[in-house]
Amino acid sequence: MRTRPVIPDAYCVDPGFAKSFAQLRDRFFMRDAGHWPVFADPSLAHVVAQRKRHLPRQERIAAYPDGRRLLARLRAADRIPETSASPSSPDPLLLFAAALSKNWEDPACVENVITTPSDPAIVGTMVGVLANANLVFSEYAELASELEALVIRQIANLVGYDPARATGIFTQGGTFCNLYGYLLGIRKSLPLSREYGLEHGQDYRIINSHGGHYSNVTNLSLLGVNLRRKTIRIHITANNDMDLVDLERQLRACIQLNCVVPTIMLTMGTTDTFGVDQVSPVVEIRDRLYEEAGIAVKPHIHVDSAIGWPMIFFLDYDFEANPLRINAAAMSGLRNHARLFRQLRLADSFTVDFHKWGHVPYTSSLIMIRDGADLKALEHDPENFGYFDKDVEGHTHLHSTIECSRSATGVFGAYAALHHLGAAGYRRLLAHDLQNAAYFRHRLKQVPGVKLAAEQNQGPSVGFRIYDPALVGDAEAEFAAEIACVGADTDERRNRNSLYHRELFKRRGKVGLYTNWIESLAYSSYDHRGGYHRIPGEKAVFMSPHTGYGHIDAFLATLRG
Repeated sequence: MRTRPVIPDAYCVDPGFAKSFAQLRDRFFMRDAGHWPVFADPSLAHVVAQRKRHLPRQERIAAYPDGRRLLARLRAADRIPETSASPSSPDPLLLFAAALSKNWEDPACVENVITTPSDPAIVGTMVGVLANANLVFSEYAELASELEALVIRQIANLVGYDPARATGIFTQGGTFCNLYGYLLGIRKSLPLSREYGLEHGQDYRIINSHGGHYSNVTNLSLLGVNLRRKTIRIHITANNDMDLVDLERQLRACIQLNCVVPTIMLTMGTTDTFGVDQVSPVVEIRDRLYEEAGIAVKPHIHVDSAIGWPMIFFLDYDFEANPLRINAAAMSGLRNHARLFRQLRLADSFTVDFHKWGHVPYTSSLIMIRDGADLKALEHDPENFGYFDKDVEGHTHLHSTIECSRSATGVFGAYAALHHLGAAGYRRLLAHDLQNAAYFRHRLKQVPGVKLAAEQNQGPSVGFRIYDPALVGDAEAEFAAEIACVGADTDERRNRNSLYHRELFKRRGKVGLYTNWIESLAYSSYDHRGGYHRIPGEKAVFMSPHTGYGHIDAFLATLRG
């Protein structure tokens, strides 16, 4: 029998915290019909019961009643039934597909920045589906648009925006939020682009960083931006945050060449290592350079905080008194993140994905805009909206939105989660996750041949690289050499090390934790042409209320297969 490792005081979970967190989890994450009667519905109860079994992926089909036959039916069916089906007989394929979809309620599921939705958010989303409101037009939404405005005011207050001046738009995912961020800058800086396109008028460059989400690039392609000639990708530091020296150099060059910079895209909480760009220094650089040059229209600063936004629940937390009794290891990271996320109020706009760390079902995303007047830049000619009643057009963002259909279900889910969990509930959830992440880092550091990536970021994402002890005596030195690109044999060594870890990952399978393999765990140093190498590795993302230290210990016991 394996003995559990001795846990240093800094990583121990306080009994008071453990008790209050268990109460929160039991009330809001257990699909308990006693708390939430909707889960007593037979169809929902069946799906919930199957998903609570937490079986390994390869065992689920065989364990499900008549699973293999249902799978064959699911894959072979290609005709719509001719006759109506009775509502008293739920479709078995419907229940089968729901029960065996990816089970984010499983405590071992730590592959990515995806969470299990909370019970109140599920119920709220169901209510939103029932209401079936289209937020694009007030006549199609009525009070649903008032609920959207309420949630926007709540987030504005939380982050430090003026709620009377700020606005926002619920949309279908963080990619759309970031698309709005780009568009706001483009339309403010290049107003004629609405009718004549991006290539009309002045030369321009869009700025983002190598550490950002891939949608930072795919959105630009969607907008018709010449990715090779009109995009500047700023270097990143070892923490995966934007290199401010490179940013200032590139921005100054654009100004000197009379080249418009519509948007600077930042990230607060990168997907793989939770790198956090600093907003305040970027604002300072932008304002200083543009005021020196006498340019009135400055780049729009949008922050992709789709993952990291819940950190704003800690902006007013009393870290000295520590009323939640969060352990010292997690408190260190929380203090630093609170300092960084206080700068979010300086951004012109930012992304909120409630369906990530907000524990709301897909999709529930919000772009927050510091100055509601910015939406004027997105407005299209009212003559294009001839079949809407002009007397009520101004009551929504009809003329400024990308979508013609904008579901309210994300609003209802987000409101229900915020209302029932409350700020204190969210703080407990985040603290639980960060305590898990800190403990996982602590345990990994004790394993010979393991190197943590961006350890100082201290977010929920933990990336690491495993080296062959027969070939690598010092993991820290080997990783440093891979980063620095030292020696002619660096590429060969890096590939050899990656292959060793990759084979370990595949051989180990899914035990204790279901981690993920990623191709961009870290980046090498830049060469004289700005070129670099991606360094792959493994990651775990701790965002589940069901994951605990025991799951981490079980995973580490089989780390090398």
